[in-house]
Amino acid sequence: MTKQLKGSCLCGAIEFQVEDNFDYVGNCHCSECRKFTGSDYSSAGGIASDKFNFVKGENAVSFYKKSENTELAFCKTCGSSLFSIKSDSGRYNIRLGALDDAPSQKPGFHIYVGSKAAWLEINDDLKQFEAHPEKL
Repeated sequence: MTKQLKGSCLCGAIEFQVEDNFDYVGNCHCSECRKFTGSDYSSAGGIASDKFNFVKGENAVSFYKKSENTELAFCKTCGSSLFSIKSDSGRYNIRLGALDDAPSQKPGFHIYVGSKAAWLEINDDLKQFEAHPEKL
């Protein structure tokens, strides 16, 4: 049986569980992820929607339709960035910072490094992509 990871928002209104079995885990440096997280990049793990479930507070989630294929989910009380829903792939991209438990996988790549924050230096040996790769 796959281990379940717990996650939550800052105020505790929302709690969720997700399988510790991400399809990919990486760091996105696009300007939209930087805006959504308020940080220099977003670490996220992609997983099928059926491997995610709310424990409590589903009604406290607010959604913002960022693009035709992407909805962003955040807490309507505290504003915590939780995940994005990719309608074209059926995946949730879980913000690793919203997890209360440590996932077994670590980020394995950087995407959209062509638009990364000017002050950020990437000092690791992970694979880097100028934009979004065809396949992760």
